[in-house]
Amino acid sequence: MKVFLTGSTGFVGKEVLKKLVEKGHNVVALARDKSKTLDLDNVIYVYGDILKPETYEKYLRECDAVIHLVGIIKEYPDKGVTFEKMHFEATKNIVDIASKYSIKRFVHMSANGTRQDAVSNYHKTKYMAEEYVKSKIKNYTIFRPSVIYGPGDIFINMLNRFMKLTPFFSYFGDGGYKMQPVSVFEVAELFVNALTNENSLAKTYSVCGNKVLTYKQILKLIMAVTKRRVLLFSVPEFIISALVKLFGKTTWFPITTDQFIMLVEGNTCDDDSCFRDLNVVKRDIEEVLKGYLK
Repeated sequence: MKVFLTGSTGFVGKEVLKKLVEKGHNVVALARDKSKTLDLDNVIYVYGDILKPETYEKYLRECDAVIHLVGIIKEYPDKGVTFEKMHFEATKNIVDIASKYSIKRFVHMSANGTRQDAVSNYHKTKYMAEEYVKSKIKNYTIFRPSVIYGPGDIFINMLNRFMKLTPFFSYFGDGGYKMQPVSVFEVAELFVNALTNENSLAKTYSVCGNKVLTYKQILKLIMAVTKRRVLLFSVPEFIISALVKLFGKTTWFPITTDQFIMLVEGNTCDDDSCFRDLNVVKRDIEEVLKGYLK
């Protein structure tokens, strides 16, 4: 199958790209930065801008399927990088072209917690994108991953990096916010398997890993894997909430307003059907972390 891949140079995109090649697909990969590309057989890079369809339309129309991964976790409005542009407008662009040329399969990256009545703008724009996919594409599959971890991830590596710098580390409130992180390897398998598996047609899946962990338990797991001793202490949630309101939109503050909202909400799944439908085995988070955390 000839697959058009967006977000090909990102954390998830690179793993999906490797899995596509491993499975024998030919890939047309949209990229903006040549320095971040991978040198792989059966991959043609198209250098363009997801917000400028004219830079890639002629390449997409020759493909059988699309895997759309473009998304952001933080806005930079002064640079024109917003959730609405990168989640909704980018998706609209790629969906319109896919619909125009009757692309056979469309596999879309959303996020766990996405819903119509979401509090965070992150989830609201993800929901807008999902609804547009459903309105224009018949043979879609939508995945809503929880926090994705693996070599090169942002979340776990950030925590590990900070914990290397100090013998003390804080968490919010009681640290009881629940998460169910999923590895990038599982996510890549699911996306690629969905291309040729009819069980996933016209379905929206939540995607979570093998364990539900609190934020505090994740910190302790990082310490156990890296064999590092760090004293954990609590910072009252109202203090963090106040700081987020004051500085959450700045580039230097470590957590945004939307990220804080999503952390407090929790990030777990009740449904494992995507793993059964697509024949993917869940990995153990501790074993995966041992492979890349130092």
